[in-house]
Amino acid sequence: MHDSVALCVVPDSSARCQLGGAEAAVIVVVITVAAALNTGGMPPREVLSLLGAAGLLSVTVTRLATGAASRVLRYLARVQSASLSR
Repeated sequence: MHDSVALCVVPDSSARCQLGGAEAAVIVVVITVAAALNTGGMPPREVLSLLGAAGLLSVTVTRLATGAASRVLRYLARVQSASLSR
């Protein structure tokens, strides 16, 4: 874990954690969708289940995509370095 991230979750630390525009927008959209679903008649327990499943799915897809992308980049770097004349 990065030290800056670890400092953000430690209570009474002097680290300041600020959200970027994209993170803030995602939070606002999630809250708005949850409120709309609840207002539309979906029970709060189902709204929470849906949001939890969506969060878990997004983390899983992001980790898989990041891992696959890094493996491809490492492979391409090895192929490129092997093709260079020495």
